[in-house]
Amino acid sequence: MEENSVKVGFSKVDITPPLGVCLAGYFSKREATGILDPLYASALAVSDGDNRWIFISCDLLSIGDTYVAEARKLIEERLGLSGESVMIHATHIHTGPITRLNPREEGKFAISYRDDAYIAMLVRKLADVAQMAADNMKDASVEVGYGQERSISFIRRFRMKDGTVRTNPGIGNLNILEPIGEIDPSVGVIRFKSVESDDEILIVNFALHPDIIGGTLISADYPGRMRSALSKQLPSCNVLFINGAAGDINHINAMEPGKSSKGYKYSQKVGNILAAEVLKVYQRMTQVSDVTLGSASKVIKVPLRRVNTEEVDEANKFLTAWQNGEWKSKDMGGTAALARAYQTLSLAKHDGSMEMELQVLALGDIAFIGLPGEVFVDIGNSIKAGSPYPNTFISELSNGSYGYFPTSKAFSEGGYESSNSPFTPDLEGILVDTALELANKLR
Repeated sequence: MEENSVKVGFSKVDITPPLGVCLAGYFSKREATGILDPLYASALAVSDGDNRWIFISCDLLSIGDTYVAEARKLIEERLGLSGESVMIHATHIHTGPITRLNPREEGKFAISYRDDAYIAMLVRKLADVAQMAADNMKDASVEVGYGQERSISFIRRFRMKDGTVRTNPGIGNLNILEPIGEIDPSVGVIRFKSVESDDEILIVNFALHPDIIGGTLISADYPGRMRSALSKQLPSCNVLFINGAAGDINHINAMEPGKSSKGYKYSQKVGNILAAEVLKVYQRMTQVSDVTLGSASKVIKVPLRRVNTEEVDEANKFLTAWQNGEWKSKDMGGTAALARAYQTLSLAKHDGSMEMELQVLALGDIAFIGLPGEVFVDIGNSIKAGSPYPNTFISELSNGSYGYFPTSKAFSEGGYESSNSPFTPDLEGILVDTALELANKLR
């Protein structure tokens, strides 16, 4: 291995499901009727000679911890690599299959269903892509760089004139007072350049919900379009996308009518704009001299919101009325009510707490912080600000999917995300403290 280089390998496998599978992400049954573009699992394997880790990014809404554990077991059997050294991330597309256990897919109020045959195949393919990436490792230098993109992502929670907080209140809604918070415009790019050839690997980190397309056609949404745009400009380059802390960020510009849109063409536009910023960063990157690897993870116990018998009874009545057509959801307020009812029934089955894993993969001055939920941007920013690594990248929905991770303040404000979260306001402090504990342990 050459000085200031690591051994790096990349591979990707097609994980597109068959037609007819139920698509994830909505409070309605959507069966796939066609394919706009394929879904992939992409893997990056890295070794410094003494340590190894593998990062896998999947074009999925989320991936349940059960399936992460199954994939990690296969990877360990094949490569001798422990789960602590394997991070499995979902980009959070809303036009892919259901791949986690969810209250909406179980029991008498089930909306749609998982395809167990597909999931069995997916788990094996995750092990396959890890194995192939490990088999492809070659010496490479490492560079890092940053850009900013502010025109495609927007805070989706708003304070209304009546004092309430609403998520996606509608474009041009005259009752909007102000957005709550700021986006994270950072476009982080890591480049691995082969020592022996023109081959390159790019990691792109950006925070934005991939829910632009909708409908019943399978697609990797804007992350897939971004990768395609980059491959045209950089034909020897493979691209792996990591979604940042995007729990309260989406593509809708509610304050300026006509400035944003939806659908497949708009996902292409968003992907192209992001790719253009990546190409700018690509021209001015800084080489990383320290290439020492490290990994750490910790399983923590997080308190859950308590529910009583009356709340459970109300949730059952509410969902019965919805299922029978006696009540209909007309906007995000209705969606929040549905989400809370399902969450109430789910919480009734727990003992007041939940275990989840947080993970850090490090490469010199670079760290990837894996959090198993939809992380609010302010939590991500707090972790980055406190991290001992100057290049810290948030990787939400990694190694599991436990719903929204709002800030403590958001729980008191209300809105869709906090209604749909099973946690308490203690969550923010636990996540930030644990993430920084792991980062400092490695550093």
